[in-house]
Amino acid sequence: MLDPACGSGNFLYLALQALKDLEHRVQLEAEALGFQRAFPEIGPANVKGIELNPYAAELARVSVWIGEIQWMRRNGFGEARDPILKPLDTIECRDAILTPDSFEPEWPWADIVIGNPPFLGGKLLITHLGEDYVSQMFKTYANRVPAEADLVCYWFEKAGQQIASGKAVRVGLVATNSIRGGANRRALQAATDIRPIFEAWSDEPWVIDGAAVRVSLVCFSRAGAAASGTRLDGESVDEIYTDLTARHGGTGLPGPGPAGSGGAGPMRMRKRGRAIARSV
Repeated sequence: MLDPACGSGNFLYLALQALKDLEHRVQLEAEALGFQRAFPEIGPANVKGIELNPYAAELARVSVWIGEIQWMRRNGFGEARDPILKPLDTIECRDAILTPDSFEPEWPWADIVIGNPPFLGGKLLITHLGEDYVSQMFKTYANRVPAEADLVCYWFEKAGQQIASGKAVRVGLVATNSIRGGANRRALQAATDIRPIFEAWSDEPWVIDGAAVRVSLVCFSRAGAAASGTRLDGESVDEIYTDLTARHGGTGLPGPGPAGSGGAGPMRMRKRGRAIARSV
């Protein structure tokens, strides 16, 4: 799994737990069928990250190793001790959107791309990123991401290209709920063209550092590679559109209602955040 905006590694920590749980379940089922149980092979090298901030990147490496040690102890296995923490080069410290030479960077291969890319509105790009950076970003992604789109859309575009180039199979990303309309929706449409959305949560509360926003969680895949079925807001549907409404039984379902009209509470939202790695 790859998180191309991994921050301090929360999504990578959860992804590693999900991968190790899956391997462990297979081992137990194989043992029940009479096969010899093997030592776990899934480990920190199975998760990859890209993070611009050096301190956050190093913290992500430590978080992943802590997750490895916790899982091994919890399931009765001994952890490595010499040394306890080893280098983790799969988490890279660099810009995921532009290279130092202002070109489009390559992302490493991974079966699945997950993450919570930065929330920054299109009108605030120059204020926070600088005119030179934004100008080069517009030039590099011209005709792919509308200039008015939010910053998160560049991660959706790159993730879509990972699938198109055969370097990923499925994607699950968090965005503000504005991904459903305007320039952001056009970017989502391009990212998911012939790469269908197979699961989404259209309008959910997200609280971080005391700031409350509304977010959408969007999972899409290579055609025919969805995990199982198609679900919008937890309900089975036939097809999910890029405004995060859906078709069910030949009719469209209504779009998301106002905040508080059936949205998840904080506990349910935390569970859905933990589940995004499992969904893809």
